[in-house]
Amino acid sequence: MTDFEKLVEGISTVKTETETYLGDFFVKKNLKEYQIPQNASKESVKAIRFMFESKKELKERARVAFDEDPFCLEAFFTYFVLSEDIYVSFRFEAYRKEASEYADFDDYTKYCYLRIMDFYVDFLLDLHNITLAITIQRLIARLSGGMNPRTVSRLAMMYNMIEDEKEFYRLYLDNEFGCYDYLLLLVTLLKHEDQMKAKEVLFEMFEKISYASYLDHLWDLNMEDPDQEAFYKTVEDCYEEISSIPYFFSWVNELKEANENKIVL
Repeated sequence: MTDFEKLVEGISTVKTETETYLGDFFVKKNLKEYQIPQNASKESVKAIRFMFESKKELKERARVAFDEDPFCLEAFFTYFVLSEDIYVSFRFEAYRKEASEYADFDDYTKYCYLRIMDFYVDFLLDLHNITLAITIQRLIARLSGGMNPRTVSRLAMMYNMIEDEKEFYRLYLDNEFGCYDYLLLLVTLLKHEDQMKAKEVLFEMFEKISYASYLDHLWDLNMEDPDQEAFYKTVEDCYEEISSIPYFFSWVNELKEANENKIVL
């Protein structure tokens, strides 16, 4: 069995051209193995089936499917990957204007709408339009009923990219952070030379993140322990950002040792 998420994942793993991949995927014989959500409306199902059963050119199929269901994910994804950025941008903005109607959508349409907005964030990140990407990510959070770990980490990444320590710190005060989020906030605060807030965040990280006390001596982690390996991998994933503060690890060590020896810095 396959579904929309596997369609999306597959496009980055196959070696064929994008259009060839989609053309091979959207064929009638594959419809039997494709999982259509049970809460999809008749219009949504009709649009999805059209993407598989039609023999029209792919972008034309998407256009016709949109007439049946403007939020058809299969049609949207096809349009998204095959169209020029300017046209994709216009369509994303048209979708954005539908946010005021979100409360009246059925559950499946709400899911589709949020998934499309999620693609919008990816699109904006690729264009390096971080400010608008943050706006859309916060729209997703508002419509979906609040923050989740993925949204928090995505916003953490974006605030780090634009070095917005004020909004990043506000995000920290209002939400639970994971290891990745703490590390990026520390880097951002240190870039602004806000040692006091950085120290506060570091010691909370020591309390809440397993193995964070190993931050200044990562070589002592047991890489055969999945949890310790995961911590190491997260630090490694943030290494480029951490490297922008050459004294980062020595700063961690100095504060930790001072705390252990009851020295006030």
